[in-house]
Parts: sequence; structure tokens; C-alpha cells
Amino acid sequence: MKVLFVSFGIRPNRGAAAFVTETLANSFSPEEMVVVGEQVLFEGRLKRSKDLPRYYYIRTNLSYKGKGKRFTSFFRWLLFPWLLLRMQLILKREQCDYVLGTFPDNYYLLAAYLIAKWNGLRFSSYFHNTYLENRPRGIHHRFAAWMQPKVFDYSDYIFVMSEGMQRYYRQRYPDSLHPKFVPLIHTFEEYPPERPDDFDQPKERYDLILMGNFNQSNIEATRRLVEALKGNPRFRIKMITQVQKFLLRSRGIDVDAITYLGFVKQEDFYKEIQDNDFCILTHGFTGGYSQAEYETIFPTRTIPFLISGVPILAHTPPHAFLTHFLKKYDCAEVVDEASEEAIRQALERLIANPERRRELVRNARELSKQFYAPNVAAFLKEKIGSEL
Repeated sequence: MKVLFVSFGIRPNRGAAAFVTETLANSFSPEEMVVVGEQVLFEGRLKRSKDLPRYYYIRTNLSYKGKGKRFTSFFRWLLFPWLLLRMQLILKREQCDYVLGTFPDNYYLLAAYLIAKWNGLRFSSYFHNTYLENRPRGIHHRFAAWMQPKVFDYSDYIFVMSEGMQRYYRQRYPDSLHPKFVPLIHTFEEYPPERPDDFDQPKERYDLILMGNFNQSNIEATRRLVEALKGNPRFRIKMITQVQKFLLRSRGIDVDAITYLGFVKQEDFYKEIQDNDFCILTHGFTGGYSQAEYETIFPTRTIPFLISGVPILAHTPPHAFLTHFLKKYDCAEVVDEASEEAIRQALERLIANPERRRELVRNARELSKQFYAPNVAAFLKEKIGSEL
């Protein structure tokens, strides 16, 4: 079996989809998988080891380094026949006999579905987020209402990012589809060096690190956390993000109250995280997404936080799967009410209780084993291999 893994996001793309794609694909050999992804203008291409799957870049992105994609969307769709032709040639050259298509990009998911169907090949889809359910109206809803049932019907499996998504889809769709919904979780390739235990050492200032794109998935909760802690000299709020400061400001973040780190290179990534006292995980209570999206999102940044050796403080809504997950495994101190005072109190409790911080780190480390890439890849091989 050789899989054509189609995902718009591959490195050096800095988005979450690229991280998920690469960490999963890199647990396969060149004989087992090839990866097709999007060439981002002005970002170049990444050279990889010959022991990894071959990565094919297709020039379908017309935005500047991935920014402003909505303004070039129409012209991108004009390139869709070119995408199909290139994927067909890659499929034949590599002699692939299975196709795996990824969403959150309907463009590349549709191409993967069509290539599989036209060639009579087995196919599975991989949904990082909800699609139709997060497009309630307009032309995007109509397109999703046409496309998603076709993809669902043709898929051997509809892999989803979490048990929360699986549960949501099983509640929404007929029993005949239930066996298709299978969690295929985020992965990581290796643990960072262990962080020294300095929890018993009192400090004049505690450093807090946030990470992500800070969009509608979490911006409302992030604003509240910054407002709760800003101006307190005991806390320094640091932020790793590729979102520019002026955009953060336009989204309501007081950028004067944070230490902005911008994008951090992979080789410096864990060192930057571990140089902090707390990881802060925010997840929107409300915002511009559908209720289903807020209930089912499992943020990519959760995994590096779990393996960092830094205790996690999570500000997440009570109805979200992420909240239930963190509480179930007791791997984060959870604030599930929209209250600035509750955030401050939770942080003070952690500071006063070093043993609680150690407990959270131990639990997170143990939980992280289920996200280890070779284990997740072995699960995927078993599932789609049984379909051949």
C-alpha cells in the first residue's frame, strides 16, 4: 500500500495544518507515502531527509506568504484544473493505491476526493475542523452542503481530530455513518529535553507563554486573560504567533501589555516555551464560529504544551470537548468561567502550590504518550490497511 496524502498545509507553511501533516507523515517511509501540498508564494520549499516521504509542492497559492487569501480565492479556483492534472501525474508516477485528503482546506480536499474517485481508488478524509456545520449561510454553505455529503459517502473512514468531533458527528448523522467517524489525533515526533524543576523557588515575576494564531477560535478568551493580568508586575505575558501586532491590536489585544515574540523557528521553539513558568491555553467561549466548532476544536498548541514540562493554565468554556479532556486527565488547571477574577485566582493557587504544578506536569507527560507520532501512524496504517 502506498498513500497519496493530500494536505494544503506543508512546511514551510506555518499554520497548524502543516504541523499536523508533517508530524504524521514523517512516521511513514518513502515506500508507504507521498505528500502533496501547496506552495506558498515567497516561502520557498523545505529540503527533507531521503528517509522521509517525498513532498510535492503545487503552486496554487496566490497570496503574499499566505496572507490575504480571501482576496485571491477566485483566481485560486481558476487553477483547480492545474491542481488536478499535477496530482494525477504524481499519483501515477508514485504508483499510489490509496488517497487521504485533509480538511481545513476544501480546495485540496475536493481535489483528493476527485482524484481517488476518478481512479477508482480507496479514499479516506481527515477533518481537523467541522466544515458544513461551520458555514451556516451563503455561497460557502451551499458549496459545503454539496461537497461534504459526497466526501463522507466515498470515504472508508472520516478521520476527525478528537473524540469530541466523533461524538458530535455521531449525534448529527445517521447510524450508517457512525463506524466511519474515527479520531486521528494530533501528533509529535520527539520529546524536548526535560525542563529543570524550579517549582519550589519563589519568584518576583512569573512568565506566562501563549501561542497560536489568535483568531475567532480563541481571541475572546485571550483578550479576557490579558485584561485580567496586565499591569500586574508579578506577571509577564509573552506571545508566540505569526499574527502581526497591528492585527492583534485590531482583534482587541492590548499589545502594549504583552511581550511579542512573533514567529519562533522550530529549532528554538521548545527552548522558548520552557523558559517560562506557565503555558496558557485559551479557547473561545463565543465568537464568529459556530457553536459546533467551539464544542469540538482541539487546538494544535495543546500538544507542545503537554510535552514541555511547563504547567498549563487553561481558560476554556465548560461545554467544550477540550475542557472535558483536560479535566478528565487532570493535565491543566482549568478556568471554565468567563471571569477575570477566576483567572487571577487560579494562577495564584498554582503559584502557592508547587506540588500541584508537578502533578499537572506528570499527568501531561503520561497523557502525551497517546499523541506520539509512531503510535498514531501505526493506528492509521492498521485502519486503512484493513480496507485494502
